[in-house]
Amino acid sequence: MLNEFMRYLDEAYGLPGMGLAYYLSFRSLMAGFTAGVIGWIAGPTLIKWLKRKAMGESIRQEGPATHATKKGTPTMGGILIICSLALSVLLWGELRNAYLWTLLGLGVWLGVIGFMDDWLKKTKNKKGLAPKFKILGQVGGATWLLTLMALEPSFYSTREHIRPDGTIRLVPSLKEAGFRKGDKLLRIEQEPFTYPTWRFRTTLSEGHPPSYYTIERGKDTLRLYIQSDKRKTVAAELFGQRNPSLLFRTNLPFVKSQEIEYGRFGQWEAPYWLKLLFYGVVVLFILTATSNAFNLTDGLDGLAIGVGSIAFLSLGVLAYLSSNHIWADYFMILHLPHAAEVTVFCGAMVGASLAFLWYNAYPAQVFMGDTGSLMIGGLIGAIALMLKKELLLPLIAGISFAETVSVMLQVAYFKHTKRKYGEGKRLFRMAPLHHHFELQGWHEVKVVIRFWIIALLLNALAFITLKIR
Repeated sequence: MLNEFMRYLDEAYGLPGMGLAYYLSFRSLMAGFTAGVIGWIAGPTLIKWLKRKAMGESIRQEGPATHATKKGTPTMGGILIICSLALSVLLWGELRNAYLWTLLGLGVWLGVIGFMDDWLKKTKNKKGLAPKFKILGQVGGATWLLTLMALEPSFYSTREHIRPDGTIRLVPSLKEAGFRKGDKLLRIEQEPFTYPTWRFRTTLSEGHPPSYYTIERGKDTLRLYIQSDKRKTVAAELFGQRNPSLLFRTNLPFVKSQEIEYGRFGQWEAPYWLKLLFYGVVVLFILTATSNAFNLTDGLDGLAIGVGSIAFLSLGVLAYLSSNHIWADYFMILHLPHAAEVTVFCGAMVGASLAFLWYNAYPAQVFMGDTGSLMIGGLIGAIALMLKKELLLPLIAGISFAETVSVMLQVAYFKHTKRKYGEGKRLFRMAPLHHHFELQGWHEVKVVIRFWIIALLLNALAFITLKIR
């Protein structure tokens, strides 16, 4: 909204500074700043409301004794993150972008699932939402993500260089074909131009690329004829070109110029429906794993939101690199031209997270609860999938990955020793991993800060994998 208003002021009145709205970096920073201010201002009001509703946290008796003082601290603070994020994205995002609405919809959906779990824990059942319903909610989120990624061409198409009103955004290949700055497209041969009809369409109904275009240039209307060898390129540059295989492709870390495609094994390629089914399993696994892993990480003041902020910062940078063909070519990663708005989304998420951290830092005034943890973890997984960087998740979300592995190892080792010796033994003093270090005598703040440092190093390593390639 605000970026469109700034662009209008720039075009209509030439007001100084309004042209900043065209810069992705400016909008991303402003999205983060706006989300941070909204969260910081709204935080005290939300905390008071949660206290009035008696939404205090219950502490497990088997947990570290130092956590007893946390009893009664308001939970469900994830509401603050969701609201700050949504308002900021609506103000600074390109609202026609499919990536933006897909992520917003998924974030709200997972937030509602977490809210229901938190609400039931405080009002009806201490166990909260039944596991089968929570899994169904995550399946619903994965279905939403997969459906939109499969049906919306911007997830697997090149960038179009024409605006909905027909104004052409000039690039070198279009300039060489004869287009000029300010040209407005009226007709494609005999067909009138409408943005929804021609977006990602490169041929006429007869099946060949257009040979000429009727354009408005200043006060004149003229026909621009295209050389036969340039017609396909011009149509693809103007309207974008679909590349369905891009949906199933991803980059391998550490390996130069290497990609894999889900559903392709050597020379054999599965039919589209089977590839979509297999990719759906991948989406469901990653979305479920990341949302539950982040839920396990949310056990100390500031831990989850801190490592989450670092992950979103990295994902925002990766979105910027992937959406820019120069950087994508340089780092030899898949070029995703429509993913630029993910940078704005991640900027808003970092700002909202830092605002929440203001109230969640030790000693916490509010906890995020499942309302925040399921949403944040799910969004990290979804963005990694969208950017074709899901294989980097063990580094980008390394702390959550380690927390999950620690729980799995603890359970497996306990069952193994019980079966072998008749008495179960523990590999760690307590799982998830952060509790193990607490019981070793580390102060909660020391655990949190050291885990933040490790998260920073792991995310740095994720970027190093690009350069190594």
